[in-house]
Formats: sequence, structure tokens, C-alpha cells
Amino acid sequence: MASITRGQRALHAQFQPWKHSRFHSHLRSQLLPICTRSQLFSTSAPSQQSRRPSPSPPIATTVSVPSKSEINAPISTHPAPLTTPSPLPSSAGAADKLKRYVEFGRAYVTFYKTGLKNVYRNYRASLPLRRKLGLPAYIPISPPRTSTRNKNRSAPSITQESKLGRAQFQLVRRSARDVRRMIPFTLILIVCGEFTPLIVPIFGSAITPATCRVPSQVEKERVAATARKLAALDVFVAGDKDRSVHLLKAGGAEQLALLAGRFADPAWVADAGSADVLRASAVFGLIKRHAKTAGESLAGLIYRPRLARYVEYLAIDDGMIRVGGGVKAMNATEVRIAVEERGGVDVSSGTQDRKRVEELERRWLEQWLAVRGNGSKSKKL
Repeated sequence: MASITRGQRALHAQFQPWKHSRFHSHLRSQLLPICTRSQLFSTSAPSQQSRRPSPSPPIATTVSVPSKSEINAPISTHPAPLTTPSPLPSSAGAADKLKRYVEFGRAYVTFYKTGLKNVYRNYRASLPLRRKLGLPAYIPISPPRTSTRNKNRSAPSITQESKLGRAQFQLVRRSARDVRRMIPFTLILIVCGEFTPLIVPIFGSAITPATCRVPSQVEKERVAATARKLAALDVFVAGDKDRSVHLLKAGGAEQLALLAGRFADPAWVADAGSADVLRASAVFGLIKRHAKTAGESLAGLIYRPRLARYVEYLAIDDGMIRVGGGVKAMNATEVRIAVEERGGVDVSSGTQDRKRVEELERRWLEQWLAVRGNGSKSKKL
């Protein structure tokens, strides 16, 4: 046993250096190629990431601030396209009809969510411009906040030193308008969900941001605005026998002269009677009815200052359109908005051809600028 033990010890001593040096180097030489090859078939996360295709670029979640030279407001200030399910055949069953109604609701919810996201992004993009105008960042006040005859020079307004391009100015104004409607509309969307399209018509544009208004709602409001305008002008004509009935003709020269030469004139707003102030406010869409209860008694306190601020806004926008390249530089959507803001909501009434509608609206807006340029000088920027 002693000899065996000595032999084992000798054998152990013989292989002891190989164990610590040559064995490890031999093992590494055998394992390294295997490890290298195994990396090609590894299922670990790093290897999977290296083989995965590069992710697609993220969708833009911000609105870029337009430059001073741009005349058209960002497209995010308009409603997004609304995609609804295609109509079903008359032979469709009740289950298919119910499914389509659910798809309709989901399409509207998606449309509303997109509109609310654009409201938030527009306001975020407008913050540097609001600071430039001296407007509070987190109180959605729309410029301008002073009337033309206001002597308070410290109040926020568009000045020569801090002027903006029209696209920038419209971004500030429209984003503030929509933010004021964002909270109540969001609450309705959360509570009603897919039934929101059934609730929105009850409140109309009073709580609906412009980015969340569906085409049928926009058209309905256009028809209602036309009716309000004609009713106000009808009373305006009947109130004085010297006023021509041609003032009621949509798109006519006499009506345009009245809107641009009188209703949009700061001096006329300051001196007009309370009843005429209400009628002009109805024509411009500032109030729902020209014969409001206790309206004449509140005209000097509420409606005349409101009309004066709106007239100042129109004067600023007129000047920005001229500086930005005129009506020809504006797209069709911006032309329509500008025409409706100036009381020309019925200029293209009864015309179905889109090209003809755009032609009439562009011509009317050009005539408006001509009357405003000849009658009274627009507010300088």
C-alpha cells in the first residue's frame, strides 16, 4: 500500500504543473471557438437586439413654431381628418349594424383624442410667442387685449418691437381659444366615451375646441351663423328708412362696404348706438342673438369693449395678410376662416363646386382688404 501511495504521489506531482498551466490553456483553446460560434446562436437579449431591425422613427409629438414669413397657420390648428366606417348594404344584419355603430364611436373618440393632443401641442408651441407679446404663459388670454382707443400702453398688445408673422399670431390666438375649451370637453369625453358625438351637439362650439369639431358640426354652425347675420342685418336695415335693402345681398358691394367700412371701423364702434353694437356683434359671430335680454343696457359694459377688441384683431390680421403676401399666398382653409371671421359667412352660399367657392371667397377677401385700405388705415404692426 505504501508503494502504491508513493506511485500516486509521483503521478500527482507529475501532472500538477499541467493542471494549473497547460490544462487551462488547452481548455481555453478548445472552448473559445465554441463560445465564439455559440454567440451566433445565442438567444440572449443583446444578441436579439443586434439582429432586430432598427425601430421606425417616432411620430412627431410637437408642433414647430412657424417663421415670421409664413402666412398660413399650422395645420394642427385645424381639425384632423375624420375616417368613418364605410356604409353597409341594405341587407346587413343587426349584428353588423351594431358593430358599425361601435366602429363609428371609436372613430370619433380617436378623432377627439387627436384634436385634444393638438390643442396641448399648439399651446406648448405658442409659449415662446406669448412671452414675446407679454402675455401670461399659463392663463389662456387671446391677443390683442386692448382696444384701439385704449391709452394703457403697458397692457399686452402687438407692438412694432414685438411683431409676429401671421402664422405665429394665429397660432397664439387659436391655441388660447382652444385651451379655454379643453377642460370641459375632456371631462365630457372621459364620462361619455364613445357616446360623446351624441352629447357635443347639445353644447356646440361653446365647449368644443376647433380641432375637435367634426365636418357636420362645422357646417351646422356655418348655417346658424348665416341666419344670425341675416337677422341682424334685416333689423339694421329696417331701423332706418335711408338704409338700402341691398345690404342684405350676400357678397354684394353694399354689404361689404357696411361690414368693412362701418362695423369694422373703431371710430364707428365707439360712437354707435347700443342696438347697432349688438347687431354688429351678431354679424361677426361674437354673440348668438342681436336682441339679447338687457343687451342694450350691457352694451357699454360688455359688448362694446368686446367688439372693439375684435375690430382691433381684424385690423391686425388685415395688416399681416398684406405683409405676408396677400390673399394669393393663403391656402383655401385660411381664406375661408378669414372670410367667416369678417362676416362673409354666406359669400358662397348655394355654391357646390369647391373651386368656385374658393374663387368667390378669395375675391371677397381681396375686396375687403381694398375697402379697409381705402376707408381707414389698418392698425400698424
